[in-house]
Amino acid sequence: MTQKKYRFKRRKGMTEVDTHARVEVTWIDPCSDASWLSIKEFTEMEVATCKSSGRIYSRDKGITRIYSDYSLDDKGNIDTVGNVTIVPNVLIKHIKVYK
Repeated sequence: MTQKKYRFKRRKGMTEVDTHARVEVTWIDPCSDASWLSIKEFTEMEVATCKSSGRIYSRDKGITRIYSDYSLDDKGNIDTVGNVTIVPNVLIKHIKVYK
């Protein structure tokens, strides 16, 4: 199986953010309900399919880390990130990479 490239080599004129692939991640979100349900309601429950978009920071140790907002320092390195999503890799259905 060919591994997708989510990290790029930093070249002159690039910021650190430019080295992280822009993506849309489709993933499964487990659902729960703390109320009393009939067996019919319970068996008709489904998991939710969610989409998150941003840049992949990393995919290791069984999790994918995505951020959508960021600030840079004066050298073009990431200082802070916002709107972050951490998804276990086993729940990811698809990752679409934008060029």
